[in-house]
Amino acid sequence: MADKLDFSLPAPQAKRSAANAVIIVLLLAVLAVGIVNLAGLKFGRNGGGDQVVTTEGLSAKQIEELAGKLESRNLYASAAEVWQEYLAATSMSGEGKARLLFRIGDLYLKADQAEKAIPYFYRSEMVAKVSDLEPQINAKLKDSFEKAGQFAALRYEIKERIGSQGEQEGAGTVVAEIGQDKITAAGLDGMLERQIDAQLSQYAAMAEPEQLKQQKQAMLSQVNSPQNKLQFLQSMLAEEALYREALAQQVDADPEVKELLRDTNRRLLAQRLLEKELADKVVVSDSDMQTYYQANKGSYMTEKEAKISHILVAAEPQAKEVIERLNQGEEFATLAKELSLDAATKEAGGEITAAVTEGRAIPGIGKNEDLAGKIFGGEAGKVLAEPVKTDKGWEVILVREVTGPQQKTFEQVSQEIRSTLTSQKRQEAQQRLIEPLLDKYNIILHRDAIMKEKTGDLDKENKNDDSKE
Repeated sequence: MADKLDFSLPAPQAKRSAANAVIIVLLLAVLAVGIVNLAGLKFGRNGGGDQVVTTEGLSAKQIEELAGKLESRNLYASAAEVWQEYLAATSMSGEGKARLLFRIGDLYLKADQAEKAIPYFYRSEMVAKVSDLEPQINAKLKDSFEKAGQFAALRYEIKERIGSQGEQEGAGTVVAEIGQDKITAAGLDGMLERQIDAQLSQYAAMAEPEQLKQQKQAMLSQVNSPQNKLQFLQSMLAEEALYREALAQQVDADPEVKELLRDTNRRLLAQRLLEKELADKVVVSDSDMQTYYQANKGSYMTEKEAKISHILVAAEPQAKEVIERLNQGEEFATLAKELSLDAATKEAGGEITAAVTEGRAIPGIGKNEDLAGKIFGGEAGKVLAEPVKTDKGWEVILVREVTGPQQKTFEQVSQEIRSTLTSQKRQEAQQRLIEPLLDKYNIILHRDAIMKEKTGDLDKENKNDDSKE
C-alpha cells in the first residue's frame, strides 16, 4: 500500500527563524495601519444611508451635490447615472430609497430613454409602497411604455393596474401550444407588434418618429380584434407545423435550399448592418429642410388650374344655339339640366364642375387636345365663344375660375422635402460606409468587362442586320 501523503508543514529551520519573525512583525504593522485608517473614516447619516468614500475620492454628500448640479443643467441621463452612484455609496432603505429610484426613472424618462426608466419605476414600488408615489408611478409607466413604443405591453400593464383582468384574458393566459412550448396572450401581442415594427422599419427614414408611432398605434388597433388575432395565430401555427415537418424531412439539406438560405441570410445581415450603421448618420433637421426649401422654391409650385361647367349636346348647331341662349341671359344650370346629355350634369342641375389641370385629361369630358388651351385662354365667368368637339359630342364650356401657378408653402411640402433629403443623405452615408469595405475585403467590379460584353452583343446584332440587307 502506498505511503500516505504528508500535508504537514516542515519544521522551521534555525536559519529562517529570525527572518520569519521579522516578516510577522511587518504584517502585524500593516494590519495595524489598516485598522487605524478604517477607524479614522467618518460614518454619518446622509439621505438615509451610511456615508462612504468612492473610488474617485468623493463622499456621498459630494455625489449628491454633483447629481443635483447635473440635473439642474438638464443633463438628465448623466444625473441619473450619478444618482445610481449615490445609491451605491449609501445604505438607503425604505421610503427614501423608493423615492430616489423613482427620481432616477423620471430622469431617464426626461432623457428620452424610456426603456431604462421602466425598471426603476418597478423597483421603486417594490422597495416600499409610498402613497403619494403610486399614482405618479402609474402615470410614468404609461408614458414610458408609450415612448418606448411598447403598446402591447402597455395594454397589459394598464389592465393589471386597474384590476380588469377578469374582463379579458390575462397576459399569462395560454392561447396556443407547440409541443412543450406555450404561447401566452402577451406573447401573441408581442408577435403582432414585432410584425408591425418590421413593416414600419422600411419607412423609418422617411417619416418623423411621432408619425411612425401614430401609424403603429393605428395598425395595432386594427389587428387587436379577437378575429384578427385568431387568424394571425392560425397562420403562424400552420407555418410552424410546416417548418418542423420540413426539418424532419431534411428539406434544409437540399443544395438548392441551402443556397437560398445563404442568400437570404446574407441579405438580412447586410440590411441589418446597414440600418445599424446609418441609424445616427441619416438625420434631417428642420434647418436642413428650410434651407433646401429656400434653395428649391421653384420646384414647389402648384399647377395651373381651372374650374369649368359644361353642357354636352349631340350636334354643333345645337351647341351654338345653347351659347346664344346663354348670351341672352338664360341660366347655365337651367340649360344644363334641360339639355345636357351628361347624366351626372342633369341629376345635379348643371352644378357639376370639372377641375382642369394643364397637361392632363379633363374629367367628365371627352378627348380634345386643344380644349385645355382654349379653357386657359378664356375669361373667368364667361362661356367659350365656340363649342368644342370631343369624342362624346359637342361641349359648351363655362369657365368659372382660372388660377395660375402658386408657390406651395413649406408646410405643404415638408414631408416631400424630408423624404428627398433623407434619400440623399442615406445614399451619401451608404457610399461612405461601403467604399472602405470594398477595399477591406478586396472586392473589385470589372465594369468594362460587363459593358464590353453588352456592346459586343449589340455589334453582332448590327452585323447580322447588315448581312441581311
